[in-house]
Amino acid sequence: MTYRLLIADDSPLYRLRLSQIFAASDRLQIVGLAANGREAIALIKERRPDVLVLDLEMPELDGFSVLRWAMKNALLPVVVCSGLGERESVFRALEAGAVDFITKPELRNAIRSEEFAEHLRQRVEAVAEAHARQALPRDEEKESHLALTRLAQARAKRTRACIVGIVGSAGSPAAVGLLLSRLRRDFCVPIIIALHMPQGFTRSFAERLSRTTSFTAREARDSEHINNSQLYIAPGGHHTTIKGHADEKLFFNIAPSSANDFYTPSADKLLGSLADSCGEKSMAVVLTGMGDDGLRGARAIHERGGSVLVESRDSALIWGMPRAVSEAGLADAELTPTAIAAALPLLCDNSD
Repeated sequence: MTYRLLIADDSPLYRLRLSQIFAASDRLQIVGLAANGREAIALIKERRPDVLVLDLEMPELDGFSVLRWAMKNALLPVVVCSGLGERESVFRALEAGAVDFITKPELRNAIRSEEFAEHLRQRVEAVAEAHARQALPRDEEKESHLALTRLAQARAKRTRACIVGIVGSAGSPAAVGLLLSRLRRDFCVPIIIALHMPQGFTRSFAERLSRTTSFTAREARDSEHINNSQLYIAPGGHHTTIKGHADEKLFFNIAPSSANDFYTPSADKLLGSLADSCGEKSMAVVLTGMGDDGLRGARAIHERGGSVLVESRDSALIWGMPRAVSEAGLADAELTPTAIAAALPLLCDNSD
């Protein structure tokens, strides 16, 4: 199936480069190029695209104005493509309804980098395909209650987790925000979050979570001891693992990623280290995202008797990472982010 794509960016050279990138896709058809927000809205009305790639800083009407209009009138998925300097704006855009974001490098790097081109194509294709799926109406509240009941019964006699690793990719910042907004304020088990974010964005993400949820979040630091009641964000551009033993002090090991690493921070590395250090007291939560990063780590936790939860097909923007874990038979349950928030206190040792 081919999906209709609209590109909105005020830079003529960037519009040209984005056109070249998406022209190489056999799943995307470019139906319009907009130089400002007014043109973008007019083309959405006229061409009815299936997905929009949107710059936030544009003349006449900015990207936020386009996004607000689209969420109210078009309901098409919007992928933000903006520079590193706009990282706070990116998180505002995600909260306003954008489904994913791509970091826009300087033009000379965007022209040279086939890695950027391939990454951008894959993300936009995945978002368009996910939005095109038409899920049948389901009684989400009833299904979540039944799943939680079965989960609690199945895990009643097993060791409770003392640490939680949450991993994800496309769509996961919004899923994390929703999960934490529904999580009990007295939840005191440490949570380490590793999302596929570029360097420079994870600190802003941590600061935003501290402002918008009842939890204190910050980037993890190398050799830092892990404390209860703390929310840690794995820093972008690095791999975060934990060392030590569950019955003693746990601490972080932060190592730079290499040029050959496709997923950064690596979900597999984080979850695998949780399994090694905490065994049956470890828990993995795999949220929306492309690919199968997290599969090996979830298997390690499962094999050591730990808990594995994945985001459900119906709530995940892209059921790639959760699907890989679920189809491998490693998931204790498939739940929405809201239901995961309800499940964590049932499965974790929440005594401070």
